[in-house]
Amino acid sequence: MAISRRQFVINESVVYAELEGEAVLLNVETGVYFGLNGIATDIWKLFERGASPEEIVHQLVEEYDVEPAVVQEDLDRFLDSLRSHGLVRDSDYP
Repeated sequence: MAISRRQFVINESVVYAELEGEAVLLNVETGVYFGLNGIATDIWKLFERGASPEEIVHQLVEEYDVEPAVVQEDLDRFLDSLRSHGLVRDSDYP
């Protein structure tokens, strides 16, 4: 199953700050610091608003005129990286 087919939530220990279209995430418990470029920042904002991975793919395809398969693959890698750094977690995991 593609990782973006699963549901995730933002780890409660993560703080977010944006400056000039880019952003940083910080897990205050672990000290993990993660920089986001412009598109990753857009994804994070959608994620923060509760958009599902499917909704995020749809929004990015419309906004950036990219093939859905490309967006899906990139989103899978991005979500996997966020999860592996403890910035998001599976929604069914306490």
